[in-house]
Amino acid sequence: METWRFLAGVMMSLTMVLIGVALTTNFRGVTEWHVRRSMATASVLRRVPPWRWLPDVPHEERLARFVLVERLLGVAFAVVGVMILITVGYGFLTGQPIPSNR
Repeated sequence: METWRFLAGVMMSLTMVLIGVALTTNFRGVTEWHVRRSMATASVLRRVPPWRWLPDVPHEERLARFVLVERLLGVAFAVVGVMILITVGYGFLTGQPIPSNR
């Protein structure tokens, strides 16, 4: 088994787990910060006519909804990271190479 693939798989899985845990737990306000930055960047879309069907709710309520969605995405990132780590570990223990597209 190629060592660089194993190391890349471990690094990728650990990165995904750390990002997922940081988003899920709102570590040091990273989730709220990211949602505020995303809402500020996408604020231009509020003026586009197809988006007028969105309900006019207070800014804090929209912020709370998006924080909840981002926390759910954090859970998904953490789960995928653990699954990748299990796959890489299994491949390493059995000696089977990680499948590639080639």
